[in-house]
Formats: sequence, C-alpha cells, structure tokens
Amino acid sequence: MRAKPIGWTNGLAAALLILLFTALGSLLLPSQAFAEPLAGSVAAAFDPHEQVGHTHSSEHGSDEGMTVGQVLFFTVRAVYYLAFMFVSGIMLWSIAIPMDENANARKLLGKWEIYALRTFLLAVLLFVFTHITELLKGYSGGSPNEWLRLLTETATGNSWLAILVLSLLGFAVVRLPDSVKIIWALLLAAAESFNGHVMALPDYTFAVVFDFIHTASSAIWAGGLLLLLLFWRADRKEAGRFAERFTKIAWLTILLLTVSGIAMTALMLPSWRYLLYTSWGLLLLAKALFVLLIAVAGFFLRRRAKKGKLPSGKLLKLDGLLMALVLIVASIFTYVSPEPITKPFSHHQMGDKLHYTLEIKPNGPGPNRVTLKIWLPEQLGAPASVRLLLHSADHPKRAAIEVPLQAASGENYLSFPGFTETDYESDKVELPTRGEWEAELLITDQSGAETKQNIAFRND
Repeated sequence: MRAKPIGWTNGLAAALLILLFTALGSLLLPSQAFAEPLAGSVAAAFDPHEQVGHTHSSEHGSDEGMTVGQVLFFTVRAVYYLAFMFVSGIMLWSIAIPMDENANARKLLGKWEIYALRTFLLAVLLFVFTHITELLKGYSGGSPNEWLRLLTETATGNSWLAILVLSLLGFAVVRLPDSVKIIWALLLAAAESFNGHVMALPDYTFAVVFDFIHTASSAIWAGGLLLLLLFWRADRKEAGRFAERFTKIAWLTILLLTVSGIAMTALMLPSWRYLLYTSWGLLLLAKALFVLLIAVAGFFLRRRAKKGKLPSGKLLKLDGLLMALVLIVASIFTYVSPEPITKPFSHHQMGDKLHYTLEIKPNGPGPNRVTLKIWLPEQLGAPASVRLLLHSADHPKRAAIEVPLQAASGENYLSFPGFTETDYESDKVELPTRGEWEAELLITDQSGAETKQNIAFRND
C-alpha cells in the first residue's frame, strides 16, 4: 500500500505553471531567437526521402482525389492520436488516484491502463506501417532494407522508432511506481514532438519545446476527460471525486494549449492570412472553435463540481464528443502542409528597346518575394528610376501596393547583346487577398523617357 501523495493537485498545477512560464518566456525572447517561418524553411532537410537519397517518382503525388486508401490512412491517424492521448494521459493522471484511497478507482485504473497500452501498441504498429508504406509509394526501393533505413536514418523514422519502443516498454512501466509512469508519458510526448511540421524549420528548438508543451498538455486534458467519462460509466461516485480533481487542472491545460498553439503557429506561418487561405489554417480554426466550446462546457462542469454535484451526463458526453473532434481534426491538419498550394508567377517580355522579367514567389496571399530584371539599350545604361505597383483587380477601390525595390546582384541567366541588365528585388511583399491582380511597371530611363507596362496575374 502506498501513502497518499501530498498535494498532488498543487504539484501537477506547479508543473503546468512551469510549462506555461517556459512558453511565455520563450515568447518574450528577441525575435532572432525564433525560427524563420515555414515558407522560408529548408523543408527538404526534414524530407525522409532526401535523408536516405530517394529519387522522386513521376507517379508520386498525383492528384487522384480522396481514395479509400486515403480514408483508411487518416482513420489510422485518428485512432493513433486518440490512443496516444489516452495512454499518456492515464499515466500522467495515475498520481491523482493513490493506492490506499478509492480502492475501486485504483482497480479500475489498473484495468484501463492495460487496455490503453494494448490499444496504443496496435495503433502505433498500424500508424508506422501505413506511413512508411505511404512514404515509399512511388519511390525506388520498397524493400525491408528501405524500411529500416527510414526508421534509423531519418528524423521522422527516429521519432516513430522511439514511440514504438516506448509503447513496448509501457507494459513493464505499468507495474512500476506512478513517478515512473509520469516520466514514461513525458518521454512519449517528447518523442512525438520531434516529428511534424516544426522539424522543417531551419531552427526548430523553440518550436519543439512548444510542441512538447502542447502535446503534454493535450494528454493531461484529453486523458483526464476520458478517465472522467469512464468513471462516470463505471462508478458515479468515483466520477464525482475525480471530477473535482480534473476541473482544478483542466483550465490550466487549456491555457497552456492556447499559448503553445499560438506560439507554434506564429513560428510556422509567415502570415496570419494563411489561416484563411489554406486547408491547414481552416482546420486549425475549426480546432480552435472546438476548444472554445470545450472551455465553455468545462466551465459548467467545474461549477457543478464546486457545488459537490455529480457531473452532468449530457455535458460529459458533449465534452467527449468535442474532444474526439479536436483529436480527429488534429490528426488531419498535422499531416496537411501549412503552406498554401500556389504556382509562382514568372513573366518575361521582349521588346525593341526594353526586355524585362518579373517573378513573384510563392505568389499567394501573405508575404511574397518579388524579383525584377530590366534590360535597356547600352547607350541608356541603367534606369534612372523604377516603380512597381500592384493593383487588386477584384478590389479596384483598394490602394495600390508599391513594391519597395532594392538593387540586387541577380543571376545573368539571359544575355542580350547591346543591352544592359539591372536587377531588383523585394522581400515580404504582402498581398492581402487572392484573386486577380495587375502589376504596373513604370521605368524612367536616363533621358527622362517613361515606359509603362501592365502585367496581369493571379496569386492563388
């Protein structure tokens, strides 16, 4: 028999506060400490195929619409996330249910721990199998040796391998003291944090920290809610006791989820507009809405718990449904790219007295990089002045965006005898909306003559 832990609520709250202060402290650091946005990342460095030297197949990535295989793929991801949150959450919450008190609750907890571990092991095996199969689809080398290389020679594979090993160790950990269970759950959250979009950032240190805080907080909240639902079905009195403990911590986990989620989004996205113009952003907004509804439901659950009343069955079921929706959305949007699917714009124009090339990348709503090359006759030399204005054809009353052009060295990939090349560039040119645009190019040469060119383009 073990003695009742002293002040477990205060201890768990203190741990969560430490995570919160870590997140807030990181946000207060100078901007140079943060990674560059994902749009400017070297994402190829995190591509498992690049790490093992695979070459892309022409068939890979073809647009075939949603297939049965893809439905099964995302179903496996959803099951994995649900199992992950439950098994890590139940381990973290074990300290809240001491051995010498609420013997029935402890007995139920022991039974659910085994079920959770079995489900999680199966989910991990399916998860790793389906993802490696998907990764190797359309690439040369689908042999077992390639599977081993992906698991041992890539960051993604290392994360999966660590999670697989931890899932097996969980059957031994479940027989050990609660403190070991907590360490096991935190290691599981850490392994999961070294996988995903944050690893594509050039400097992912802070992003991984926020991801760990987010994952650990999710496990505490989701695992606690699942335990509350199970207690409510198995023993209403135990559900009432656990509800008092859960509601004391739930608000802090939601706060941590919010802070860490906002921090990761700020690190990955170069513009908030990506939330409106990408599938990833829309899914994230849907997840945020569900979390807000969960917070409202949690408020009423906490109010009942303070009055010593049993949790409302309807409220618990609603909370459980919203939690499932959050995890399902998370399983999808963590696989979808945060970057908008765009086609860079490139326009080259030839003329008797003027050649020019205009490029806009990635050519989507939010920040863009503009490069401009101008060729004038040698006797005129470089332009006296150049202006580039961007007009929204869909919003004609909106003021034009003047591109702040700066001189650039450029690459002389084209050479025209009798002409002098001058290069310009501009970083982070904000295009507020997608749709039809027109670039107005005004060039004044050394003689004072002005040339105007209009170039139509779309930025979606």
